[in-house]
Amino acid sequence: MSRSARYSGFFGDGKHDFQLKIAQLEELQEKCDAGPEEILDRVMTGRWRLAEIREPLRLGLIGSGMEPVQAAMMIERYAGPGQLVQHKALVIGIVGAGIAGAPDEDVVPGKQKGAKPAPSPGESSGSAPSTKSAGHSASRPRRSAKAPSGS
Repeated sequence: MSRSARYSGFFGDGKHDFQLKIAQLEELQEKCDAGPEEILDRVMTGRWRLAEIREPLRLGLIGSGMEPVQAAMMIERYAGPGQLVQHKALVIGIVGAGIAGAPDEDVVPGKQKGAKPAPSPGESSGSAPSTKSAGHSASRPRRSAKAPSGS
């Protein structure tokens, strides 16, 4: 199963789905002049800019299927002056899901849809696994590095 990057959260008039697909991540990067991880870091550390709160919300609504005009109207209504800091946690969830997938998605590393599990080291070579234990070495035994006594 591949990750959908869909995130749900309360915004404005109720619970909404948000999804930053590649097209939305590219537009977010252009609008904010920063990559998604940099935006995420700025929001998490309180160094965000206006667009870094408003644009992930708007683009996330569009990515989940909302009409762009309706998404823009919601941003104007619910993410205006005096309303921005309350959306930090939501923005962190949206951008984080866009980068790494939503936290509630059950994806086992290496087990994406159609992917075969990686072979174990013994399976990856063409030879049969060894069942014999290693025998003694034919070389002479090593001498101790102790200093001779009596000196």
